[in-house]
Amino acid sequence: MEEHLFALLDGALSCPVKWGYFSDGETMPRVTMIRMSGKREHTLTTKGLMRGAVQIDCWGLTYAQALDASRDVRAVLERYSGGPIVSAHLTATRDGFSSDATAAQRVSLTFALTYHD
Repeated sequence: MEEHLFALLDGALSCPVKWGYFSDGETMPRVTMIRMSGKREHTLTTKGLMRGAVQIDCWGLTYAQALDASRDVRAVLERYSGGPIVSAHLTATRDGFSSDATAAQRVSLTFALTYHD
């Protein structure tokens, strides 16, 4: 799932995408992803699907830039199904404002994913 999700977003977005965190000084806007949770659903005879949450942080020099990046992510991923991903649903959004004019602004998206591993 991780490779597929990265390839999906990296191929569709016009900004850099990365699992984990960027180093200081990298270009904006940018998108980072972290796995927040994961749980396997079991059946009596086989291992089942995985259900998990991925936080996708959209960063920008301005809030508008971060918001635009988040809208691009949503356009690609909301209700997505393909490859190992059975379903992707947006479950939460958050803004991360800073009063420091030199700090990056952030919009965080949480997606619930059901997938084969």
